[in-house]
Amino acid sequence: MHGGSELQSQKSLSPLIPVAAPWRKSGVAALIDRGNALGNAHDQASRTMLLRRIAALLDQPHLAPMDAWEAVGTDAFLVPSEALEIHKANEAGISEARDFLGGVVPAPFVGTKAITHGLVDDDALRPKQWSNDMARLMGDAALPGYTAFSHTDAAKAGRLLLAKGPVRIKDVCGKAGLGQIVVDDVEALDIVLGREDALTLATHGIVLEENLTDVVTYSVGLIELAGQTISYWGSQNLTVDHKGREVYGGSDLHIVRGGFDALRKLELPDNLARAIDCAAVFDEAAHAAYPGIILTRRNYDVIEGTDAAGNRQIGVLEQSWRVGGASGAEIAAFEAFRAEPGTSHVRCSTVEVYEQITPPVGAVVYYQGVDPVVGAMTKYAMRYA
Repeated sequence: MHGGSELQSQKSLSPLIPVAAPWRKSGVAALIDRGNALGNAHDQASRTMLLRRIAALLDQPHLAPMDAWEAVGTDAFLVPSEALEIHKANEAGISEARDFLGGVVPAPFVGTKAITHGLVDDDALRPKQWSNDMARLMGDAALPGYTAFSHTDAAKAGRLLLAKGPVRIKDVCGKAGLGQIVVDDVEALDIVLGREDALTLATHGIVLEENLTDVVTYSVGLIELAGQTISYWGSQNLTVDHKGREVYGGSDLHIVRGGFDALRKLELPDNLARAIDCAAVFDEAAHAAYPGIILTRRNYDVIEGTDAAGNRQIGVLEQSWRVGGASGAEIAAFEAFRAEPGTSHVRCSTVEVYEQITPPVGAVVYYQGVDPVVGAMTKYAMRYA
């Protein structure tokens, strides 16, 4: 980030009413793995700004990033960049919700798109900790589809789905809409699956689901921080990156105090109410199917679109149990609620564009500069109402 942008971001920090938290911590720190890359420059800058604002919100120091060995010897409030497997959380001293912002899962695949669908049949290959209860409990809260952990199962699942129309094949770890391809026939299906490494498939899995057209993607989320809970519904925006791809361009969120029950009390159109119900069902199913999950930040992408038969469908696409693209708007809402005790609803947004622009007055700049990998970018968060 350019020096001028950093100065602008620092000046945009608004005074906050200190949180009367039911706990005290030594500060707020990013939890990192020093053996892995920290991400692109814009990711690192955005993460630093997010941590600074969380620390200011909690009226606590912003500490330097820590790895697990450093964190376990402190009482810091930790913010990992990914959902943590239980043993990694334990290594960092995370044992309960008050310790961190994000998610703790019993196995790596539980934090990915893999759990969105069930297996193609009872004989399908699966990880040791796989739960068949997840798909059963979700019912129709997700789109028709399957998760597969072998070429054989993926091929069988793809053929079943192709009988109804085009199939979307998804990398379970893909982000920002990347790592996906749509196939229209068996030949294309087999070509795509033939590129998949068997060991990677067995470890992570792959998702195949009915492809929808004329789509809109909703965001439904719930965050618990410092003894407070907010939830929201909203929509995602797309933008074009420097490679000409349509990618995540930000989120517009309508945020309320309280959890999913508070969202369900809002007077909303049927499609939005259905999207919220799908996210809540997914959340409940995950907790029931995978006991031991600890979630303090969850965001669910819910799609509405038209299937091959011309019917409109709504279902959860994936979960995000980590800080993400919408987190700037989430923290902006916490700030607004803290500063305005009588306010019960706010509208906040995040924006990501692949050029250097001047953000609106009052925006919190998360990144503005030329990323050495992805090129020029501007990222900011804004409260609108």
